[in-house]
Amino acid sequence: MAMKAHRQGKDTSALLRLLSHKTIDSLPGFAQLHTAEARIRNGSLLVRDQKVFMVPASHTTPFSLSGEFGFCRHTMLESMWDLQWCGIHVPKVDEIHEHENKEGIIYCQYCHTELRIDFKSYGKAGNAMFVTRWMDIGEGRDMDDVKWKTRWSFEWLWDDAVYPRGSISAAFEETDDFRFDSLLTEQDEMELCAKCLLLGPESENGRDDEGEPSHMVKDGRLVILSGKGGGRYCSHIRDR
Repeated sequence: MAMKAHRQGKDTSALLRLLSHKTIDSLPGFAQLHTAEARIRNGSLLVRDQKVFMVPASHTTPFSLSGEFGFCRHTMLESMWDLQWCGIHVPKVDEIHEHENKEGIIYCQYCHTELRIDFKSYGKAGNAMFVTRWMDIGEGRDMDDVKWKTRWSFEWLWDDAVYPRGSISAAFEETDDFRFDSLLTEQDEMELCAKCLLLGPESENGRDDEGEPSHMVKDGRLVILSGKGGGRYCSHIRDR
């Protein structure tokens, strides 16, 4: 409806607001802020969503976090274990303050989706992981729109999606200088920190941070390491 109204030259503000939301919750072991916003750029519907996971500062490593981070249907990141398995560096608590995102924007080879993962220390209040995703949904003319089909159709499509790395996020933000923590208001930070302080101690059950990665991030793509099998993560990816 938003794209049809856009093509008709109508105001789409109210329709785009329906596609936007903000929630903040306390979940086992962490507090989570989830925001989403939709914008129309260059005739396409773009969506940015961000999940902020706040864990207590007493936790020795964010690997105890059990949240689902998403990405897309071609590249599933279902847990913290998948990040390590994919070669995405997750810092220890004593590394977070000086941590720099070396992977930058990671983008899917088969659909128009970009992702970046960042970390920030809030001192004694806790440590946060930011998972920001940008998606180009397409023009919304019909169900045969390739950008739509590769994302949501029942048919799995594996044709290469050709687009410059960082182009979706830059179009949405209208800048290529995105600050991952710029979306949080002071009130958001206060609520996350307050909820985090009420959480219990770190659970050691199911810890598996000794495994070797099967992939590495190279120029924004997840590339399988030589001699490595698909493993638990790569079972979701079609390696060519």
